[in-house]
Amino acid sequence: MPEPGSFPFGFIVAEHDARHQRIIMVSCAGELIRCHDCDDLPLDLDLRADGHLLLTTRKAVIELDADWREIWRHAIDEVFIAACQWLPDRSILVADTSRAQIYALNHNRDILRAVDVPRTPDLNPPYNLFRNSRQIDNGRILVACHHDRKVAEFDWEHGLVWHAPVEGTPYQALRLPNDRTLVSLGPSGRIVELDRDGLVVRRYDMTADHGLERGWIAGITLQPDGTVTYSDSKHDRLVAFDWRTKAVRGIFQNRQILFHPSTHVILA
Repeated sequence: MPEPGSFPFGFIVAEHDARHQRIIMVSCAGELIRCHDCDDLPLDLDLRADGHLLLTTRKAVIELDADWREIWRHAIDEVFIAACQWLPDRSILVADTSRAQIYALNHNRDILRAVDVPRTPDLNPPYNLFRNSRQIDNGRILVACHHDRKVAEFDWEHGLVWHAPVEGTPYQALRLPNDRTLVSLGPSGRIVELDRDGLVVRRYDMTADHGLERGWIAGITLQPDGTVTYSDSKHDRLVAFDWRTKAVRGIFQNRQILFHPSTHVILA
């Protein structure tokens, strides 16, 4: 097992913590090389090829330019915005729990299209409706339905088209090239791979598989070589491992730099 701090990748991460409340960039040598202080708790982020960064706080989606200067903001009145994403048509996906809706927004703040995410009567607080959401390659939206403990796929025109229950509260879901779905499960310390029937075909458990104290798995990323990296919000670390063999690639844990990571981007 690599020692904490032995981590072969550079990354950008949102620190969802009042002690830092910022977006940071860390080099593959483990050095803090860029920082953007936020006026509220950041939660999600997405990096565009030109270096522009999209991020959410509880009540805003913010665009930073390549020098990390704020150049655009979309604000809402109630908490919170759970996710954001650059879309191929240059619009911006906004996952807004206050409206129980995911919508695509242009830079004039016009809503171009939207899909409603149904609320159940026992939902409380409302912001627990969903967490991370991403438009996937087929143009649909993959949503981690936090309260309902399921992963759901929505079509912009037709609404819900697929869903599968999961064994915990999901935080982020990724669609794999083989049409399966990778899901992080928050406080369970697990990640599961689901087939299209919703069956678990592979499971990762941070304690059983790596002997790590159980944490809280938030954001996950998948690299082309099969490396999965997850943010452990409870223990202030990023952990990278091979999804098929479960061999550890690296662990970043340095509380002088990183507190309570939510979503992250691995840098090439």
